[in-house]
Amino acid sequence: MIGRLFALGYSKEFAERYYQLWGERALRIAEAMEKPLPRCFRVNTLRADVSKLTKMLNKKGFQFKRVPWAREGFCLTREPFSITSTPEYLGGLVYIQEASSMYPPVVLGPRPGEIVADMAAAPGGKTSYMAQLMENKGVIYAFDVGGDRLKETRLNLSRLGVTNTILVHKSSLYMGELDMEFDKILLDAPCTGSGTIHKNPERKANRTIKDVKFCQNLQIQMIKVALENLKVGGVLVYSTCSLEPEENEFVIQWALDNFDVILLPLRFGEPALTSPFDIELSSELSKARRFYPDEHNTSGFFVAKIQKKF
Repeated sequence: MIGRLFALGYSKEFAERYYQLWGERALRIAEAMEKPLPRCFRVNTLRADVSKLTKMLNKKGFQFKRVPWAREGFCLTREPFSITSTPEYLGGLVYIQEASSMYPPVVLGPRPGEIVADMAAAPGGKTSYMAQLMENKGVIYAFDVGGDRLKETRLNLSRLGVTNTILVHKSSLYMGELDMEFDKILLDAPCTGSGTIHKNPERKANRTIKDVKFCQNLQIQMIKVALENLKVGGVLVYSTCSLEPEENEFVIQWALDNFDVILLPLRFGEPALTSPFDIELSSELSKARRFYPDEHNTSGFFVAKIQKKF
């Protein structure tokens, strides 16, 4: 089985660790990532009504099915021509977004009037979803270090009619300089992206454990800053598009060990791992969720919902 992972282009190191994590299923996960994902979109309720917009697209020949965890989300089953060339897309009524990426904003559930942080915002997909859930009321502080990526974010937010977001061209590691506490924080953390092989096939061979450890160190720094700046009773959603336990379960375990926080249960996805590589973690980790390409037809994805205890 490991030999078949080699044949797909995975390094020996990662083929062996995936087999240790999932056994025979590792090959099914890898094979699923060889296939393109369905194109999914989100109706932007800042500019359009979900029912009216979907009827308009139906009349043009588009067919789609609802994303189970996102009332405004749909995945195309028939696309007679590119949806990105439609007036609905160009006018900001629609945003192209992968299905698993819609889950963190839904889980966070930001409400009108709240003060929210997006710690790694570019290119703005999750930021704009939070803005529509907030009905453009309240404030989102959207951080990113990439100047060009922030320009893209600004253009996306403008097209979508987002007006409650402040873009901050700085690492969110310095968010404490704002001297404020946030009601809710989204940390869609920088990661190795091992769950996105379908669009980044080079990552099968060029990633190393050193890369995983580098990302883990950054992720721990970021979740520490997030929890330090979160209100008591506030909620942090942590997510990655990585398959690696070091970037997911181990980071959340670190947070449980170092802060007075609890994990809140999530409905969709499979329970996170509680004994990866035979390392026993808190049974609470099962409340976090993983999405797998072979089962959910999405990227490999991880989501955890953390509340700071009262």
